[in-house]
Amino acid sequence: MKNQPWTGNQVQQNVGLPVYPNKPFWYMHHPNTCWEFLMYKDRWLFLPTFRRLWEWAGVNNVKLIPRGGTDSTMARVKMMDNGFQILDLEMGYQTRFPTKFGGYYYASVWESPKVLGNKVIWNQDKEGYNDWREELLTDGVIAPPDTDILEFFVDMQEKRVSRNEGKNLTPRVQKMYEFEVTKLDYMRKYILQGGPVYIDGKEPKPKKGKRSV
Repeated sequence: MKNQPWTGNQVQQNVGLPVYPNKPFWYMHHPNTCWEFLMYKDRWLFLPTFRRLWEWAGVNNVKLIPRGGTDSTMARVKMMDNGFQILDLEMGYQTRFPTKFGGYYYASVWESPKVLGNKVIWNQDKEGYNDWREELLTDGVIAPPDTDILEFFVDMQEKRVSRNEGKNLTPRVQKMYEFEVTKLDYMRKYILQGGPVYIDGKEPKPKKGKRSV
């Protein structure tokens, strides 16, 4: 079988990773639950997160093809009926690495393996991954989060903050608590203004237009 764009990556092609093979997967996004609020490039914003639908026969209605292979068509239809958005493999978010045990290990294109003896350490290109997630929003592939849904995330964050409110904390836990309080504040600001919130003093100034002559 010829490699398709999403299977690419020739890294470790002749060596093989010391891990057992897995299966291809599909990224799935649910508009009600799959969101992450984080500080990125001097802004606080919500970015989409994903669940994986694996091509494992017998799991989540994935069928085994009699002469080999799997068919996840009905599994994907069921997930879409449950409100999930399935991202096409041709978007290029998946790659694969050969393993010493035969077959391939499938991972996201932002994950890169580092072999130390018989152990594999996976490093993630967080900046590249975040850029891609933001592009999905700006390009309209994934719709921005609904305000009513974000109120649920605010409620969860408020509960997280209230657990340590007023307690005598160690310096390390106190620092974590202050971070969660700041996060909650920016989360509320995001909902109020309907979009990413720049850290104080970091918002870029609008470019001046050319003077008319």
